[in-house]
Amino acid sequence: MKTILHISADFPDSLVPNKTKAVEWLIRETKGFRHVVYSLNRVSWRAGVAFQPFGEDRIALAYGAPPYGLGLLSYLSPVAQAIATDLKQRAIVPDVIHAHKFAVDGVVADLLAQQLAIPFICNLWGHTDCKYFTSKPALRGFYRGLAGRAAFLIPPAPWTTDYFRENLGLDPSRLKMLPVITAADDQIEPVVVGQPRLVTVFAWDSWQRKGLSMLSQAVAALAPEMPGITLDVYGRGGPKALLDITRQLEKLDVGDRVTLCHALEHGKIQETVNRYAGFVLPSQPETYGMVYIEAVLAGVPILWSRNQGVAGLFENGQVGYGCDPQSLDDVIGGLRFIVNKEARLKAEIGLQQREGAFHHLRRAGISARYSELLSAALARPFQAAASAA
Repeated sequence: MKTILHISADFPDSLVPNKTKAVEWLIRETKGFRHVVYSLNRVSWRAGVAFQPFGEDRIALAYGAPPYGLGLLSYLSPVAQAIATDLKQRAIVPDVIHAHKFAVDGVVADLLAQQLAIPFICNLWGHTDCKYFTSKPALRGFYRGLAGRAAFLIPPAPWTTDYFRENLGLDPSRLKMLPVITAADDQIEPVVVGQPRLVTVFAWDSWQRKGLSMLSQAVAALAPEMPGITLDVYGRGGPKALLDITRQLEKLDVGDRVTLCHALEHGKIQETVNRYAGFVLPSQPETYGMVYIEAVLAGVPILWSRNQGVAGLFENGQVGYGCDPQSLDDVIGGLRFIVNKEARLKAEIGLQQREGAFHHLRRAGISARYSELLSAALARPFQAAASAA
């Protein structure tokens, strides 16, 4: 059995158990390999590296480094060296390395690959990795070299593929798209509601980034032509978020149309949104947005943000509407389109469900694709760096 060494800052561990579970689900669903995980946790304005095992082949790692990627390479080199030493002590001999983010995890994987003389692959994430690449021009040459040394790179959506193909100067054949496993991926038959009842789900602490103000203004603007239009906002957040959201809704005078609802457990999201005309979330910025996929699988048309998130996974007008999240007129147009075309959109979603068109977005399809990518990476030769990173 081949051993895959995972380097991830987004894996729930004993130090930070509430991280997103997408990487954990991907590894759990992909059988036939030994998966060894080093879960990275940065501590600001500290030094050193420390380990804590939290399960079989699962090691939490804390390391010190300044925020904002200051001194990125000098602080990540000791992390890579410490992992190499720890692997030797545990008698673990990996066959390939998978870094689950490019800007930080990828640096560690690249350094480790040079020490261990094995190939590595690396995910490309939209928001975080784009931010690093854009804000650190001095490191762009290094990142281009890192991308060139990777066996291949793995974006989650077409827009991420396009961004990094252009900015890293990559051959398109070296980009292998892999969608993200969601918390729930049941398919639920669409039900036509026939009323302008809309729903959104997000963490309330991110309400500004998730476009709640824009949605609320759009709902208010549509009220004269759609007297029954409402928006239910499911989620949870801290007391500050609750006060800020409430103040904003009062300011916009939409309290009778926009309702804050209780948080939904992952197993309840799909059955809840199935009862609405549409799921709407004009996020800015948005890396992927697993809840969009869950909503479509639940038989509900979606409003997503153009050129980010799930853009490119669906054709505009096919399962919903891709809007400009900074344009109130376009968000209004998107909500109008979803409400007025609800029956047609849900018929199309139902047809695609029955034809298996969403298989590549569900757990079985994603894990099968990932197995193929791991096998391809294992067949790639190790590429040595021209000089030490």
